[in-house]
Amino acid sequence: MDMPHVESGAGSSLRGQVQEAVDILRGVVGSPGLGVLSGDEAYGVANLLGEAAQVANAGVALVAPVVVAAGNFTRGGHASAADWLGSVCGSSTSVAKGRLVASARAAQIPEVAKALQEGQLSPDQLKLVTETAAVAPESSGPLLALVAEGASHGALAGEANRQRAAARKIEDERQMRQRVHNGRHLRWRQDPNGGIRGDFWCDEVAWSKVNGRLEAETQARWKAAGSGDSTSLEAHRMDAFIDLMSSGGGKGGGGGRNRALLVADVAALHRGTTEGDELCEIEGVGPVSVQAAREFLGDASLQFVIKDGQDIKCVTGTTRTIPQRLKMALLVRDRQCVRPSCGNTKRLEIDHQVPFKDGGPTELNNLARLCSDCHDLKTYGDWDLQGKPGHFEWVAPANPPTAGQIARRRKVAAAKAKGGRKQNQPRRA
Repeated sequence: MDMPHVESGAGSSLRGQVQEAVDILRGVVGSPGLGVLSGDEAYGVANLLGEAAQVANAGVALVAPVVVAAGNFTRGGHASAADWLGSVCGSSTSVAKGRLVASARAAQIPEVAKALQEGQLSPDQLKLVTETAAVAPESSGPLLALVAEGASHGALAGEANRQRAAARKIEDERQMRQRVHNGRHLRWRQDPNGGIRGDFWCDEVAWSKVNGRLEAETQARWKAAGSGDSTSLEAHRMDAFIDLMSSGGGKGGGGGRNRALLVADVAALHRGTTEGDELCEIEGVGPVSVQAAREFLGDASLQFVIKDGQDIKCVTGTTRTIPQRLKMALLVRDRQCVRPSCGNTKRLEIDHQVPFKDGGPTELNNLARLCSDCHDLKTYGDWDLQGKPGHFEWVAPANPPTAGQIARRRKVAAAKAKGGRKQNQPRRA
């Protein structure tokens, strides 16, 4: 049963107390007296404000699992729990995801939950303690004792590593591999200083399926470069990885090449640099220099969308049907999810502002790109996207549904769609 959108008497009282505390802190931070404190006074105030921040973060960690379980984050127009918590705490969605995982784990460990209630744990400490407890369940006590003693984060991390190492010695091999498999991931991001950074984690057996080929290609490059080459082995390994993934076979290997999409303003290409809101980006990766774009122009593995102002000048490597040109126009116009404050650049889907079933035309001024989570929020959560590009508004329904209600509506719609497909299938003879 979904939780009604009302507060109990106790909940209302608690919210009032928190609001009063926030107002007091706002008054302190906004006071002109902060600027005339002595060094000792400023030191004391900063320590107290840090303590207040830690207590506030602990409170968020305690209540976040309740919000997630009830699914109420969607009532504020947020497509996911991480999206909501990121906006609340002013962090990225990925950081918020980590905090949600730590909060959920803490709720299952009484001594950690108690430490949170006493305001003892910062977000970083909570993450470290709960991650370690997931591997070494007996580690919470020693780690919390270090926190209580005021140990540095380095000392806490060192003890966490020792606790994990001890747990690995006694952990059943099958359980260990299952744990690693459950946590497997490959993440990448564009570094603000240029280039792509990433990390991955997988089971040793799974890695062995690719490691032999990767290392053989790496060693071949290393030997071919000769002793006079200053390129590191790690750099050769990166080159080998890119070649193996893009060509399917490394040097001389066969296989088709993956195709990427470059979006750039024609004026920027002529000038050599971007200015203002001009684009020069690889779709799904991020901005690149015009110099790099010029190099890419000779690469057969890329498609190009060259735009002139707001109009697409030419599209190469694709068909010129109207739907395809609309898709390219949207790609150029909506570089990220258009829901205000979302900013997601992954898993973008095309949405009819006025639904197609309601007569909404398939034309540029009725289409927009939303990430899959926000698209679900609109399709199954009754939220509405209004306005025009650059001025979109995310309008709430009269009674915003919870995440649970949205999930059930999505499930019903999927079942209906599946049933419809079955009905339209011809009978077998």
